[in-house]
This record gives sequence, structure tokens and C-alpha cells, in this order.
Amino acid sequence: MKVGLFIPTYNAGNSFDNVLKDIDESIQNSGIEVKKLMIDTFSNDNTVEKAKRYGFDSYEIKKEDFTHGEVRKRAANYFNGYDYIIYMTQDVRLHLTAIGELISFISKSDHMLVAYGRQISDPAESTIFEQKARDFNYPSKSIIKSKNDIKALGVKAAFSSDAFSIYRRGLLMDVGSFPSNILYCEDEYVAAQGIIKGYEVGYCAEAVVTHSNHMNLKQQYKRYKSIGDFHKQNQWIQREFGSNESEGVKSVLSEWKYLTKNKKAYLIPYSFLIASIKYVAYKF
Repeated sequence: MKVGLFIPTYNAGNSFDNVLKDIDESIQNSGIEVKKLMIDTFSNDNTVEKAKRYGFDSYEIKKEDFTHGEVRKRAANYFNGYDYIIYMTQDVRLHLTAIGELISFISKSDHMLVAYGRQISDPAESTIFEQKARDFNYPSKSIIKSKNDIKALGVKAAFSSDAFSIYRRGLLMDVGSFPSNILYCEDEYVAAQGIIKGYEVGYCAEAVVTHSNHMNLKQQYKRYKSIGDFHKQNQWIQREFGSNESEGVKSVLSEWKYLTKNKKAYLIPYSFLIASIKYVAYKF
């Protein structure tokens, strides 16, 4: 079994040491040899030096050439001849068994294009809203999604994540790999292509990582505008899978129920403000 691991980086900061250490410990726990690659957007800190100390091959990409699709496509080409490629982001903390669990999970089915792990947030570094969003998108039960699940799951059938995921390289190339012009949601694009082609998308709840990504209102607006741009450019996804807005409504209602249950109903107006900003950005 040949496994590669890829991280796109840019000024990863002081916490990157811990990220790299966790990766090595998780690889060692899995008992599987993993080749490591980073593509860096000309960081001006010591991101590259740190990664090289942990055995990463390093390549650079200019800011004007960077897209989320392009760097992942380059990684897929770099790992030519490999069975699997693990994709990560620079701010994810792997739990000890994460890599082993994810590899074991995707190995269960020859038709599984991608499997992504469970993300939890650090309570000390995240808001109650982020914690609830993680619970909504990454529940405690694993699932394997296919074309037969579109009716029941809607657009959620194509939900995936490149914060921590593993791709079967042969199937990734069969669906065309990551398009270079995809600026955002490249994981959803490939997952949707795979589902339509008859492949499976897996979610492994046992492959756990900590991923806290607190955003202020301006950052939320920018994020959901990018998601809206993606869905405008790829309208076939909603034609095939259903409305993205309906999934957003489910998330908001689930959040309000959670706040009420935990005696924090006073936060519902702020939750409504956040949801409104997301919706306006997405539609704009």
C-alpha cells in the first residue's frame, strides 16, 4: 500500500510544530509508511523549514497561481502510482489513531472515492456556534453515501471535506481530479462528480481531528460569498442533488434547538444575525 499526505501551506505560524508532531505520531501509530508533501505559497515565516525537518518534500506556488483546486491537482500528480492520498489543512490537529482509522475505512470498499474524518472543535478556541456546526456536519456515526442516498440526503450526499480526508487516487483521476479553476469547495465538486459516476463518499466518525476555525462576521460573509460563487458556477450540483439553502435552514433550526436545550436561548438573535449574513452573502 502506497500512501501520500499533502498539506498546502502559507505562514502556518507557531502552532504548526504541534500539527507536524501530531501527523508523525498518527503515522507511526498506523504502522503504514506515508510519503509527505507540502506546496507553500511563498511563506515569509519558517513554515517550510519546519515541515522539512519532519520529512516533507516542499514545492512553492505563486499567489497568482494558487487556487484550492490547482494545489490539490498538483499533489495528485506528484503522487503518481500511489494508492491513496491524504489531504489536510495546516490548522488541523490529528488524534493518535486518525490516519489509521481513515485508511482502514476507505479500504473497506473498492468503490469509495473519498472518505473524510470527524472534526471537533476545541472549546477553549471556539464559540458555541462553531461547536454546534461541527456537531451538525460531523456526527458520531459513520456513513457511506452513494447515488441511492441523493433522495434522502439531498446536497448532503455530496458533502465532503479536505481539512482531513483520503482519496483513492485511481478513482480521483477517473473523475478528472481537481479542476485548476476551482477557487473554493473543491472537495464538494469532486465528491459530487464521484457520486454521479457511481462511486461512494465515506464519512469515518472514528478518524477524529481537532479543527477550530473561529470566524468573525466579515470572514463569515466572505466565506459564504465564495460558496455562493461556487454554486453559481456549478449549478449542475443543485440540479442533481437539490437545494443548498434547504440544508442551511436545517442547520439554523438545529442550532436554535441546541441553544434552547442548553439554556442559551438569549443567543438566538445573534444566531439569526449570523444566519442572515451568511444567506445574504451566499445569494449576493
